[in-house]
Parts: sequence; C-alpha cells; structure tokens
Amino acid sequence: MRKHLMMGGMLAAALAGLPGMSLAGDIASIQPIGFSGDGKVFAFQEFGIKETGNVPYSETYFIDTDSGEYLEGTPFRTDLTDKDANLSKARRQNLTAARSQMDKYDLLTNPGLIAAFNPPTELGSPSKTLRYTTLATDGPPKAPYTLALGEMPVAAPKDCAAVDKRILGFSLQMIEKEGVPNRQAAKQVTAVPAERTCSVEYRIGGAMVYQPEGANQVHIALILAFDAARNGRWIAVPVHP
Repeated sequence: MRKHLMMGGMLAAALAGLPGMSLAGDIASIQPIGFSGDGKVFAFQEFGIKETGNVPYSETYFIDTDSGEYLEGTPFRTDLTDKDANLSKARRQNLTAARSQMDKYDLLTNPGLIAAFNPPTELGSPSKTLRYTTLATDGPPKAPYTLALGEMPVAAPKDCAAVDKRILGFSLQMIEKEGVPNRQAAKQVTAVPAERTCSVEYRIGGAMVYQPEGANQVHIALILAFDAARNGRWIAVPVHP
C-alpha cells in the first residue's frame, strides 16, 4: 500500500454535518491528521458545538501507537466562550497550539488511508463491527480485516455518580485478518481514557491504516463514545495485526 493514499474528500463530506445531527447532545466531527513516518504516532482533531452553552470546541489528540496512550503534554484543548467565538476560530486556534507537535512528527506528510468510515448518520450499518481492506481498489475485497467491538459493565467512577445509566467499558477484537478468521489471542481490552469514563455506549466509527516503510502495518480503530446525554466523543485505538 502506498503510504500517501487517502480518501480525504469522502471523509470531509461525511463529517461536515455530524455536530447537531444526533437526537440529543452533540456528536463531535473527527478529522485525522496523520502518522509519523515510523507509524509510532497518530493524531486526529475532533470539533463541534457543545449543546450546553453553544460553545465551539476543538481538541487535537496525539496517540502513541505502541501503548495507546496520549503523548506527554497532549491533547490540546480549545473552548471558546467569547462573544465572537465560532467553530472556525476554535479550530484554527487549536491547530496553531498543536502545530509544533504536528511538525515534530511530520504528520502531514503521512496521512494514511481512511479504510472505512461508519458514522451514526449511516442508516442500517452495524455499530459494533467494521470490515475493510487496506488497498483503495475497485472490485472484490482483497485480504479483508474485520474489527468487532464489545461492551462490558465497569465500576462507575466517582465523577459518574450522577449518571442514571450503566457505565460501560469496551473491548476490541480483530476477528478477521487478511480474509482468515483471527479469533485466537487477538482481543485487546482497552482502558477508557479519563475523559470518557462516563460512557454508556460505544460505536465503531471508522478505521485508519498506515504502512511504514520496512515495518508492519498500523491500524487505528476510531471508536465513538456516548455519554448519558448522547454527546459523542472519539477514541483512537491502535491495532497491530
């Protein structure tokens, strides 16, 4: 796979209308930024308008693809409450704050491939499984992969005491690898990031793929986490087939 392949136009069109389209709360839009050349860092931006207070926000996350943890000193968060605040201003300020890290890892040079995208606005699509290939070609699928998302009850943190729904964590499993069933020892149980600990539902919303030169592919599962008010925020989970 050529590392510069990217379906940016498809993603931009699909993401443009996400904020405000949920039945309640707001669902953040997501924009992948890219990978470091060696595939060890992945970054994405999420943004939207908070339903409470009508506040524009933008956040840029940098993920260590070995550990799945945020890089030290990240993410960068921007909430604008001034009178002339708007989403464009919030996104620009946020990306300006994150630019030094973007340049440090040369992320814009390696966008990766948007292998699949499954937003909640897509009717009839499964919310817990995603099947994709790693080559942007027409015709029958070649060497497909399938990710399966599971949910599990977890002990509710103190910050979630007021939530009247069951608090959930999630697991992720690659159940198909290059067209072959892959159920053995493939399960990854993922700790939910601190700001997502009050989540009550998850959706597998997309997959990114990047091929570093001379190294194994890196897959990123894009997981959408919902809180009890139906606000949706994103989690990037590295997967190493």
